[in-house]
Amino acid sequence: MNWSLLNIWQNFTYLRYSLGIMMMFNGFPLIFFIRDTLKIGPASSVFTAAFMLLALLLMTPPHLFKRYYKPNPILFNLGLGFLVIAFYYFMFINTSGKAVADMGNFVFTGAFLFLLMHIPNDIRDTLLVMIFLVSLFCNVTLVYSLLTDPNWSPGMRAAVNFSNEGAQPGGNPHITARNGVICLVSAWVMLVETKGIFTKIFLFFASLFSLGVVILSLAKSSYLGIGLMIGSYFIFKFKAKNIVTSIIGLFKFSNMVILMIILLIINYFLNRYADVYYLIMGYWDVFENRILDVIFTSTGLRLSETADVDYSAMGRVSGFGTFVETFFSWNVFLGMGYKYKYLDVPILESFVNHGVFGFVFFAGFNLFLFIFAFREVKRNTHPLNTFLAYFFISMSILLATGGRPYDVTFWFPYAVMIRFLGVHYPATGIASSSSAPSLEAAR
Repeated sequence: MNWSLLNIWQNFTYLRYSLGIMMMFNGFPLIFFIRDTLKIGPASSVFTAAFMLLALLLMTPPHLFKRYYKPNPILFNLGLGFLVIAFYYFMFINTSGKAVADMGNFVFTGAFLFLLMHIPNDIRDTLLVMIFLVSLFCNVTLVYSLLTDPNWSPGMRAAVNFSNEGAQPGGNPHITARNGVICLVSAWVMLVETKGIFTKIFLFFASLFSLGVVILSLAKSSYLGIGLMIGSYFIFKFKAKNIVTSIIGLFKFSNMVILMIILLIINYFLNRYADVYYLIMGYWDVFENRILDVIFTSTGLRLSETADVDYSAMGRVSGFGTFVETFFSWNVFLGMGYKYKYLDVPILESFVNHGVFGFVFFAGFNLFLFIFAFREVKRNTHPLNTFLAYFFISMSILLATGGRPYDVTFWFPYAVMIRFLGVHYPATGIASSSSAPSLEAAR
């Protein structure tokens, strides 16, 4: 982790760009904290729109419309293709109504992707640091929100309670878990590249803290996503000789110092806050029981005497039946229309609602994201690309477990991946935007 990147006087422009990108990439935890915990601003979508507009203004460069930077062409064409199809259906094949919120999602997604094309390539170091620091700050604000929430008690899912009337009770723990995963992955990616002892210790405990946040959220998809990341690492990076190298590396003086400090801090924490350990184990038991419920619901196989029907999983199972019905009907070509059916399985909903063409673009986009992500995990070309690769692997579980193919919680991260993942660029330091390699706009 390069702390000099936080020098406002030398790196103000890239810090401004990075903050704007992060506010779009993972801004909902900040929105919930400011709006619902601090009670600043209206508890409505108006505040969210204002927040995103501020993020876009922070991203706006002085060379707007004059200089563009090349994204990943495959991801760009497939991603934009699906967005165009979805927007066409929104306008002309729509039985659910043209909600203002849906129009806003298309506008903000398009504007975000457009401005990302103006962001210089050598922002990547600053962007990764900003992603980590903001996500860590959001983890801290979550703890503050829980401690000041009279309705929350240990054992409940960790999330910020919404303050608007008729809102989902208990907040959205999936947003909490996603932020924890982002902080965890960015910390570990920078930890590998960092040499300073104290910075390593800081990043280690930040990742441990983030893991605790993910556990407290009780979001099954995030648990499974972390499992997928670990599995990907062992498949593409792990070698038997690494065990010997790691053991030998532990006996280096600097590593021994780091290990001793970490063990002392963990020992003190467990002695001082023993209840936290048992609380986390309790959350793990709840997660295990829910996984057994999902298996029973999906397959009919009862692996424990207490296994019961998981109604959210039951909805996804029935959604597969809708997919089969669509496949053997005339709707296979054009689909049923924009947001016609909510399946809670984005990859299937893209087919049911938009037919074979929508499915080809959406599934093809995610397929190539998998290819570029796995290739990056194997090659490790740059820390930002490595972070994006692991993060996509973790969030890919949502393609089969929750959300809709139009959600900005998908497309804001997708836009950043389109811009940076799989894009080859030379290593440079903090440079002016005019010196970065670019694809000039066609005149």
